[in-house]
Amino acid sequence: MAQGESTAGLAPAVPQERSLTGDARMDRAVECAAGLFLKRRIADVRMTDVADAAGVGVATLYRRFSTKTRLALVAGTLLWRRFNERIVALVESDAFLGMSGADRLERMLRLYAEGYVENAGFVLFIDDLDGLLVTEGAPLDAVAAYGREVDSFYLIFADAYQLGLQDGSVAREVDFPVFYRSVAHALMGVAQKLARGEVIPSDDFSSGAQELECIVDMAVRALR
Repeated sequence: MAQGESTAGLAPAVPQERSLTGDARMDRAVECAAGLFLKRRIADVRMTDVADAAGVGVATLYRRFSTKTRLALVAGTLLWRRFNERIVALVESDAFLGMSGADRLERMLRLYAEGYVENAGFVLFIDDLDGLLVTEGAPLDAVAAYGREVDSFYLIFADAYQLGLQDGSVAREVDFPVFYRSVAHALMGVAQKLARGEVIPSDDFSSGAQELECIVDMAVRALR
């Protein structure tokens, strides 16, 4: 059973969002592309679809982004930024600042897991984009900008781990970059499988969200 297709959590959260292109028309095109990619698969969206939705010429779109893959990367940067807004709200809260290091790590991981369940369309888009980058590649500058948004909270995770070592809530020292990547990849990998839906009978995603919770539980226990 696939998770729901809700993408409500990725709607624009503020009236003046930081520009990704420096051009209001192209920002609008990225916005339209992101919306189309969430509703359909990347392969099913044409550049002409995006141009029509944004009210710009398709030639203009190609001059700015050159390929659909590059446009998808910028759209992905926008969608990760919006997805990460829930983490921004958390880490800026007084409650978060009052937590132990281990509790900070656990709360952030659970928030990511919850977000993946609530935004299956986003998870499927990331799955599509990963495959596209593997098969077609993309300019390093575009991939780097996208990667910075994906990993924008790594330092906050790392700081929480260091705080945990200092306050005693983290009892085990680990290679934190490896730990972080392992947990992040495990959460996204399971979320993508849930979003795609059951393939064989033994998949049984009736308790899919609990699989993500299990990953978080194992990660937290590995540190406490």
